[in-house]
Amino acid sequence: MARPSKAHADIQLVGDKPAAREIARLRAAFNEGIDAQDFDAIAAVLGEEAILVPGDDAQPIIGRKAQLEAWQSIFSQCQEVGYVRSPARIEIAEEGHLAAESGRWKGGWLSDGMTIGYTGRYFAKWRFDEDGWKIAAEVFVTVKRGTSRL
Repeated sequence: MARPSKAHADIQLVGDKPAAREIARLRAAFNEGIDAQDFDAIAAVLGEEAILVPGDDAQPIIGRKAQLEAWQSIFSQCQEVGYVRSPARIEIAEEGHLAAESGRWKGGWLSDGMTIGYTGRYFAKWRFDEDGWKIAAEVFVTVKRGTSRL
């Protein structure tokens, strides 16, 4: 399944470079949290009212609590769940409290003897507050899906 990768030097960092590197580090920690099914690690990166717009036609998931419940459901229903967001560009706004992240994502799991996989593009909005950088919103577009028998 999809496995997390460390923050890479090939991410285009625009604006405040230390802030952009911190977001890259947080993204890597988020990916690792998904891989480890570590809800505390996932929650640590999400803003309280974070919005996730899934890559298919599913309804948006609004709020940290709702997103953690969605991850719990996925992890309990499927085997070998893996999702990775791979940033290509992180840009810090001039004011310094907002950032844009864009890149590719991939995800997959095992279910009923089938390997299911999805890939696509994503965009994330980050906000800096008293708790540091947090994901405010993520929008995913699925561009490819596939299944295969084990």
